[in-house]
Amino acid sequence: MLAALAACVLSCSPLGAAPPHDPAMASSIFGSQKKKNGRAEAEQVDFHMTGEITQGKTFAQNIGHGLVFELVPPSNAPNAGWIIEIVPAEQPSGNAVEFSQIATPPYHTYNDRIIVPAYGRSAADVANLKDRTFFFVDSVDDEHRAEEVVNATYYPGDISDEARVRAVAEEKEIQVSKGELHLLKTHTTRSETFGGPGNIDRIRFELEIEFSPGLTMADIVARVVRPQ
Repeated sequence: MLAALAACVLSCSPLGAAPPHDPAMASSIFGSQKKKNGRAEAEQVDFHMTGEITQGKTFAQNIGHGLVFELVPPSNAPNAGWIIEIVPAEQPSGNAVEFSQIATPPYHTYNDRIIVPAYGRSAADVANLKDRTFFFVDSVDDEHRAEEVVNATYYPGDISDEARVRAVAEEKEIQVSKGELHLLKTHTTRSETFGGPGNIDRIRFELEIEFSPGLTMADIVARVVRPQ
């Protein structure tokens, strides 16, 4: 349910007014999105790197813990930009799995994983969002459990009472890690179609990862999905 909706990026993106994007809310809940300064803060980062990628290509980097950070072009617009993904270094047999989509709200509109002109934003708008925060679980089992947690919140009528009770109990057990991607340099091109959103054809970026910084799916759901 949720996965099918969240996977729709460009084909489901309205070209009207952009929905509100409030990085201040994410900052106040999960900590600053700004680049860390000072040795004490820098020591909190478990993985750090800088990288660069050009239009239409995929970037992949092993970040430890059996996980890989990826920048993946959207399948329906491969030259438009990239989607942030965290995947297992060894995918399970059968269906491939991704770990950040389920833990990075908002789920039905633009969020920080999307480095693509979508949901009414132009390439220039997207490039101006320099500091991006995303979250991810770290196992196939936790991804399945996290999806159950979020589905229990969004679609309570579509699951059993037993599943709802189990989801509430598991919210505090599912550990969530945090990533920050800072766009250091971007290059965009205008759309060949008048009024089109354009493309992001090159980025240079900095990536910082914190594994298990004390967050759980309860924080994701209670503070973002169900704002008070």
